[in-house]
Amino acid sequence: MLTVLFSTIGSFIDEVSSSIIKFETLGKRESIYTAGFINMAFALTAFSGLALLRGSFVFDPASLPTFAARAFFEIIQIQLMLMAVMKTDRSTDAFVRNLTIPLLLIVDLVLGFTLSVYQVIGVVAVLTMIGIILAFHIVDAAGIGYSVMAAVNAVVTISLFKYNIDNFNSVEAEQMGMMFILLTYLFCAAYFIAKENPIYFLRKKLFLQQGLAHGTASVFASFAIFFGSPSVAITAKRAAAVLAGIISGHNYFQEKRLLAKLVVSGGLIAGLILLAL
Repeated sequence: MLTVLFSTIGSFIDEVSSSIIKFETLGKRESIYTAGFINMAFALTAFSGLALLRGSFVFDPASLPTFAARAFFEIIQIQLMLMAVMKTDRSTDAFVRNLTIPLLLIVDLVLGFTLSVYQVIGVVAVLTMIGIILAFHIVDAAGIGYSVMAAVNAVVTISLFKYNIDNFNSVEAEQMGMMFILLTYLFCAAYFIAKENPIYFLRKKLFLQQGLAHGTASVFASFAIFFGSPSVAITAKRAAAVLAGIISGHNYFQEKRLLAKLVVSGGLIAGLILLAL
């Protein structure tokens, strides 16, 4: 229950941050690197506060090999996700990122989880709905490659995260270490590639709201995985993200075919629910 609840809340909150990033990067008021830096700074602050409050900072040096591997793939992931936010329609990204679910279930099998008949049916339903979405051009395919690659790469990052917190580190320590690495990468990219000082943007109210939303969502998402299997956490997250993406895409970015998206999302969410059974 907590896994589903935390994932859902996190998805809706994070859509606020993603929408602000899309508006501001398209308007060339911030680069994707500065946007990522702001989000990561707030997420790191949130986890630092949790670690102090709970006294739960535990980092086992034995985790360094898998932690380093995760860092490599997380840098790729943050780049793909920021590009998807900027280049892909919000509803398109929300639909396509559900490809992560069937792939995660394979990982779950390797890790010792078992699949029920409902979950098998759910996998078929999810893949069928995504196929219909693409075949009938219900969503705009511009920039879709970033979303596809992010969906595939997320299987690696999520699996490594779950492995580390199950065997070595506390959630706070694992995420704080990773966020510090990503924060450093994003600052250097913003400063040297985009020629921006991301710290300057922290003085603006809109960017503060963007970062606060993402920081809050990151806490919910991380603990959702902690309280249950990765597939269930990501299933709930993606189901909520589909609805959030459709709503924001239609209301704020004038994306078309609302009715068709809502109908297909119903089948997709039904499949996602079966996956969580």
